[in-house]
Amino acid sequence: MLRTVLLIFAALNLFGADVNEELLAAARTGDLASVKASIEKGAALETKTSYGQTPLYLAAMSGHQDVVDFLLDKGASTNVHDTFYKAPMLAFVLQRKHYDVAKALIAKGGSSPDDDLAAVGTRNADMVQAVLDKGKPSQASLDKAYEMALEQKQSAVAELLEKAGAQPPTPAVQVDAKVLESYAGVYKSEQLPIDIKVFLKEGKLYLQGTGQPEFSPKAKSPRVFEFAPARLEVEFDSAGGFTLKQGGTNYQFKKAVAP
Repeated sequence: MLRTVLLIFAALNLFGADVNEELLAAARTGDLASVKASIEKGAALETKTSYGQTPLYLAAMSGHQDVVDFLLDKGASTNVHDTFYKAPMLAFVLQRKHYDVAKALIAKGGSSPDDDLAAVGTRNADMVQAVLDKGKPSQASLDKAYEMALEQKQSAVAELLEKAGAQPPTPAVQVDAKVLESYAGVYKSEQLPIDIKVFLKEGKLYLQGTGQPEFSPKAKSPRVFEFAPARLEVEFDSAGGFTLKQGGTNYQFKKAVAP
């Protein structure tokens, strides 16, 4: 009897795995009829690939609008990150320029306006408008996005954010030239395989990672500097190092070479 029960249980598990795989494959190719059929047969709406991608994630990243609309109407979650690139669904969709799909994810998704605005950035006025249509982001998010739009000379986006209530950015703190000079050098980290060169140019502090373009962060204090377009903050310490903060993660760098 027990053996019979175990066999039935195994068969049911196999069947469930098969319909889940069918759903993932159909979502990936944009086969709406097969997506519907798989769900009717019991496929799990939030089943995942080995990289954590759900049917909605696969359909959205491939630009299959009809499948995306159907899965959203079924209640599929938009708050999904893949485990390989660590990318949220909306960011991946925007990278591939599936803007209509992105608008659907914003309008029907469960993420906050702050998260949506962070994913959208400030280079596409239509996407920013889609976020604002959904709801008002926090004042801090509006102000940061506004500062980014001004720095990137995205006038249409800046106008939208200003109308939504964004406040002008505060001016940079003036830091003594000798303090800035003390930061110059090449820094290394045990957490990241890149060196960061810190140097002065025309009286301003610049940073440049290996193989990356240079950038000039804005001084928030004599020790703390922020680069809004990359949502990056650098905090220098007194021991010849700095902490780079980005995406909720802190990276420690120590000065390896003085200028």
